[in-house]
Amino acid sequence: MLTLINDQPILKYWIDTLTEIGIETIFINVFHLKERIINYVNSLQKDIKDRISIYPEKFLEPVGMVLSNLKRILGSQILIANSDTYIERSEIKKFIQMAKTAPDFLICLGIEKRENIRGKSLVCLDKTGRVTDFIEKPDKDEPGYSYAGIMLMDTSIISSDVVKKELTQDILSDFKHHMMAIKISNIIDIGDSLEIYYQAY
Repeated sequence: MLTLINDQPILKYWIDTLTEIGIETIFINVFHLKERIINYVNSLQKDIKDRISIYPEKFLEPVGMVLSNLKRILGSQILIANSDTYIERSEIKKFIQMAKTAPDFLICLGIEKRENIRGKSLVCLDKTGRVTDFIEKPDKDEPGYSYAGIMLMDTSIISSDVVKKELTQDILSDFKHHMMAIKISNIIDIGDSLEIYYQAY
């Protein structure tokens, strides 16, 4: 979260972007280096800091548990973004606009085209963009579409059944037939490699 992109932490980039597009409350789930992240958020300007709520984990909780604990204060939809993924602001805006107009889908999933999906996630879709299958970390070398680290989720799916479930390998797999895929370009996954980090920087 604190990796520098253009001389500012990628977390700040996400905070600025979400604020600009009108997100009222930003929840930051922290576990690794949580003290540093909390200290950084506390150093921000008051008007920015007031938009942010920190969810510190005492142990590494399943995403389903985090969402369940937050459900009572969430709206009807929640935007989930991976903080180690850099997506150009114009692409984020386009994704949200398209996701909000997608009918009858519980999850709108941002996807990117990859030359090799080994170790990532494989998203299979039909010609309309409806997801037909979601496979977490396939053990094969081939091109395909992968989860791009951003999604818009209907909070109606957050129930007691999801408490012990992880996001990609469980929740997304369970709801794969209720997902719409939206293609995104100009993405840099900071976690991919040091070479990718320098592209972002």
